[in-house]
Amino acid sequence: MNLQEAKELHDLLFTLIGIFHKKFLSRYRRHYDGYPGIKKNHIKIISVLYQYDHLIPTEISKMLDIEKGSLTTLIDQLEEMGLVTRCDDPRDRRKFLISLSTAGRHEMNKIMDNYTQNLSVFFHDVDPGELRQFTASLRFAVEFMKKL
Repeated sequence: MNLQEAKELHDLLFTLIGIFHKKFLSRYRRHYDGYPGIKKNHIKIISVLYQYDHLIPTEISKMLDIEKGSLTTLIDQLEEMGLVTRCDDPRDRRKFLISLSTAGRHEMNKIMDNYTQNLSVFFHDVDPGELRQFTASLRFAVEFMKKL
C-alpha cells in the first residue's frame, strides 16, 4: 500500500466512524429510555459483551478505546447496577472475566429491539437494492477486518 492509499483508507475509516456516531448512535441515545443511570459508555460495554460470552477488561478496553482506569470504574458501576458479573479467569488467576448478567442480557435484548425498530424507521425510504448492497459491503468489511 502506498502513502496515498493509506491516507485514503485512514480518511474513509474515520469518516465512517464519525458518520456512524452521528447518524446511528446519537439518534439511538435520544430514543433510549431504558435502565436508569446508564450512560453511553455503559451501553457500549454491554453491547460488546452481548456479542461475546465474556471478555477480560483489557480486551474491552482495546475494543472500545477506553482507558483501563475509566473502564474499571464503568465496570464497577455496571456491576452495582446488576448488569454485569465478574468471575475468575480459569486460564489465568491474575485476571477476571466480565460477562453480562441475566439482567444485563435482558436489558441488551430491550436495547436491541429498540435499536432494530429505529433502524427500520431510519432506512424506511432507502432503495432496497442499495440497502442490500450496503449490508453486503458491511458484512465484507467486518469479515475483512477480522482477518487483520
